[in-house]
Amino acid sequence: MRVRIFFASLLSLALAFSFMSCEGDQGPQGPTGPEGPTGPEGPAGQNGAENCLDCHGSNQLITAKLFQWENSVHATGGNYDHNQASCAGCHTSQGFLERIKSGEPNASADVEDPLPQNCFTCHQIHQTYTSADWAATASEPVNFWVGGETADIGKGNLCINCHQARVPSPALPEPGVDGMATVTSSRYGPHHGSQGVLFTGNAAYEVPGAEPYANGAHTALVENACITCHMATVSGGREAGGHTFRVTSEAGSLNTSGCIQCHTNASELNDLVDATQAEIEDLLLQLGTRLNELGILKDDLTSANASSSAPLNLTNVQLGVLWNYQYIREDKSFGVHNGKYARALLKNSLAAIN
Repeated sequence: MRVRIFFASLLSLALAFSFMSCEGDQGPQGPTGPEGPTGPEGPAGQNGAENCLDCHGSNQLITAKLFQWENSVHATGGNYDHNQASCAGCHTSQGFLERIKSGEPNASADVEDPLPQNCFTCHQIHQTYTSADWAATASEPVNFWVGGETADIGKGNLCINCHQARVPSPALPEPGVDGMATVTSSRYGPHHGSQGVLFTGNAAYEVPGAEPYANGAHTALVENACITCHMATVSGGREAGGHTFRVTSEAGSLNTSGCIQCHTNASELNDLVDATQAEIEDLLLQLGTRLNELGILKDDLTSANASSSAPLNLTNVQLGVLWNYQYIREDKSFGVHNGKYARALLKNSLAAIN
C-alpha cells in the first residue's frame, strides 16, 4: 500500500512540473473592473508660497517703500559704478553684503554687474520667507576703522558700517605728539563718511584747546540714531523720511517727524537748526580760509593742496587740523549730528592753526 502511495505522489509531482514547463501564451487583458470607493482626504499640500502673504499681503506698502527708495541718494547717487574691490564694499550692494559676511574692510575682488544699495542690501530678503526677512543684514556694534573705538547705536549700526571715516595715509597723528607728515593726495581726509564717527564723537584729531570735548544730546538720547531721524514718518510721499533716508526735502523743508518727541515746538526746532548750522558753517569757513592762506587747502576749500608731484610737508598739528576740517565738511549736517563736538573741534583747530 505504501508503495502505491509513493508512486502516486511521484506521478503527481511529475505531472505538476510538466504543466509548468508547458505554460501557454498570456491571454488578452480582461475588462476594467468597477471603480472603488473614494479614499479619505489627504493632508494639505505644500506649494512653496504659503508664507508670501506675510510680506506681500499689502503690495501697496512695498510699492510705497520702493517709490521712496527710488528717489533716495542710495539709489541714484551712491556711485555704485565704483566697483573696484577697495570701493565696492560700500559703493555696491554685492560688495557690502560680502564685507559684512567676511568682516573684512574691502570686497575680495572687483564686483561684476554692480548694484546700488537696495532692499537686499539692508534686509535679509527671502531667507526664511516669513516676516523675519525684514531683519537687518548687519546689527552688531561697529569697530571704527579710524581710532578703533566701538559704537553701538542700535538699528543705526547697519548705517555706520559704511558711514564712517576711511583710514588715511599718512595716518592720523596722536594729539600732543610732535612730528612731521607728508601728504601726496588732494583727497586727504575721511572720504565722505564721517557721519557715524561724528555722531558718536570718535576718530577726530582732538587738538588741545579751550573748548572741552563732549557729545551733544543727540548722541545720548536719540535711540537708533540714524534710523530715528532719517527714516522717520515719510513727508510728502517721497520728499523726506521713510526709505528716502532724507531729513530735509530737496526744497529744504525739514521733516520734523523724528524730532517732535523731544522738540515739541516746530518753530523753535527750525530756529535751533538754523542757528546751529549757521554757527558751524561760519567756523568751517574760517578754518578753511586759514588753511588756504597757509597753502594747505586749495582755493575751492574742498581739496588739499597736494599731489604726488607736489607733496605737502605738514606738522602733526597742521595735518590733524586739515583732517578735522574735512571731517566736519564731509559730515554735511553742519552740526546737527553732534553740534557740541563739532563746535569744539573747529574752535580748537582754529586756535591751534593760528
